[in-house]
Amino acid sequence: MSILEKPIISDCGRFHIEADGSPLYTPRFDEVLAFHKVGKRWIAPVKLGAEAFHIDTDGLPIYGQRFYRCFGFYNDLAAVVGEDGWYHIDESGSALYSQRYEFSGNYQEKVCVVMDSDGLYFHLNVIGEPVYDSRWRYCGDFRDGVAVVQAGNGLSTHILPDGSLLHDIWFSDLDVFHKGYARAKTLQGWCHVDKQGNAIYSERYASVEPFYNGFARCETDDGALLIIDESGHVARQLREPTSDTFSELSAEMVGYWKTYTIYTSVKLGVFERLPASIEQLSLSCQCKSQRLKRLMRGLTELGLVYLKGNRYVVSNKGSYLCLSHEKTLVDASIEYGEDLLQRWKSLPELIQGKRQESDIFSVVATNPERVRSHHRMLASYALHDYSAALPLLPIEPGQRVLDAAGGTGTLATLLQDHFPDTRIFLGDLAPVIAQSSFPAKFVMDLFSEWPGVYDVIVLARVLHDWADTDAISILHNSKQALSPNGEIYLLEMLLSENESSGALCDLHLLSVTGGQERTLSELGVLACQAELQIKQVIELPSLVSLVILKGIENHA
Repeated sequence: MSILEKPIISDCGRFHIEADGSPLYTPRFDEVLAFHKVGKRWIAPVKLGAEAFHIDTDGLPIYGQRFYRCFGFYNDLAAVVGEDGWYHIDESGSALYSQRYEFSGNYQEKVCVVMDSDGLYFHLNVIGEPVYDSRWRYCGDFRDGVAVVQAGNGLSTHILPDGSLLHDIWFSDLDVFHKGYARAKTLQGWCHVDKQGNAIYSERYASVEPFYNGFARCETDDGALLIIDESGHVARQLREPTSDTFSELSAEMVGYWKTYTIYTSVKLGVFERLPASIEQLSLSCQCKSQRLKRLMRGLTELGLVYLKGNRYVVSNKGSYLCLSHEKTLVDASIEYGEDLLQRWKSLPELIQGKRQESDIFSVVATNPERVRSHHRMLASYALHDYSAALPLLPIEPGQRVLDAAGGTGTLATLLQDHFPDTRIFLGDLAPVIAQSSFPAKFVMDLFSEWPGVYDVIVLARVLHDWADTDAISILHNSKQALSPNGEIYLLEMLLSENESSGALCDLHLLSVTGGQERTLSELGVLACQAELQIKQVIELPSLVSLVILKGIENHA
C-alpha cells in the first residue's frame, strides 16, 4: 500500500480495507477507528475484547500497552483511557504527562481540551501543561487560533491560545470562526458575528449555517429557508414559511384561555392538594367532579399536571404553582388573573395619549396582604433572573451598596451572600420594608432625598416602571446619594434598536405602571439629563443587562 493512500474502514467496522476494497490485513477486531498518519506511517485505534490499542497497516500492535479506550493520533499524540483516567500518549505508548483527567480531547493546533475532576475544562500544550490559568464550564478545540469557551453562567465567548479574550461579547451559544465569521446565538436567536463579536446584520434566525463562499443558509422562526449574503441581505428563498399563520393568530388571540385556566386552578387550591384523584379533589376543592375533570384536562394540556394511575400529579413545570416552591408563581398567577389583567383594558386609551390614572405601587402598599403577595411574586422573578448574574457584577469588598426600591430584599440577600465583605443596604416604601427580614433596611421614597451615601446603587428593574420624567428624577436622586466615583447599576431589559423583541413587555408596563422598556440609547439620554453617563454595558445570563452609570464629571 502507498504511504499516500489512507486505508478506510470496512462496512462491518471490524477491519480496514484498501482503495480497491481488499482487506488491508488478516486480523479482525471488535471495533476499528480511522487511520491517521504519524510521521511516515499510518496508525489506527482498535478494540478487541476489553483491550484498546493502536495498530499499523499490517494489523499489528505498535506497542505493548493496553487501554480501556483509545483514539486517533493528532499532532502525533493520541487520547487514551486507562485504569486511572484519561491522558495522552505518543506512538511508543508512553504517557505524555503524569496527570490524569476525566476527559481528554484531541490535539488541534498543538493544543487540546481536558476536563479535571471538578468538571472544569481548559487547554493543554504539547508537553501537557495548562496554557492559561482560567477554568471553564466547557471549551472546544482551537481553530485558526481561536476557541470557544463557556463560563459558569452558561454564556460563551472566544479566546486566544494564551487564554485571553478575543472580545468581551458573550452569547447563549457560539461556534468557532469559518470564513471569517462565527455562528452566535443571542436571546433573540442565531446570527453571524465578526472577530470583534459584533453581529454583521440585525436579523435573528431559528438557525444559521456557516458561510460558504459568501452565502449562508438560514431558517426563520416561521420555518422559511433563506440564503443570505455577508451583509444579511436575502439573496433567495429556498422554502416558504411552514407555519400556519391563521392558526397562530387565532391561538394568540385566546391567550387568556391559559391565563384563566392557571388562575382558576390556583384560586381553587388545586396544586396544593395534589397528588389526588378527581373524587378527592372535588371534595377538598368543593367542585363538581365533571367540571373539575375538564379543568384538570386543561392543566394536562398545558403540561402542568399528569395522570398517574387514577391520580393527578404535579409536573416539574407545574411545581412552580405550589406555594412551597422557592420560586413560586402562585402570586404571579393571581396578579395576572386579576388587577394586572384589568389594567390592560385601558391600553386603547393609553395609546391615544391618556395618562395612567393610578399608581400601582401606592395601590399595593395600602393592602398588607397584597404587599406580601405582590412582592413574593417579584422575589420569585428576582431569584430566577439575578442568581446567575451575580458573579458578573463588579462589586468590590468594602463597598457600600444600596438596593434601591429592592422590595422585601431578595436581591439584597443574594448580593450579601455573594459579596460577604460588602455592606448591602435595602430601601423601599414603609409597607414593603415592614415585611422584609433583611437586616440593613430602611424606609425610602424614590422621589425624595435618599438617606446615606453609597459606592454602588443598584436599580433592578426600577426605571422601567416609570415614564421618562420620573425616571430622570430617580436617577438624579441616585446621583445625589453616590460617593465620589460611585456608580449606578441598572438592571434592565434592553430593547433592540432594530428589532421588536420585548415589545409586548413594554406594552405591559405601559398598561400596568405607565413605564416602559428602553433601548440603550434611550437610557443614555435619561442618564445625560441626570448628569450621568454610561460607563459600561455587561450582558447577563438572563433577560436583563447590566448598564453601569457614572457621573459625567468622573473621568476615572
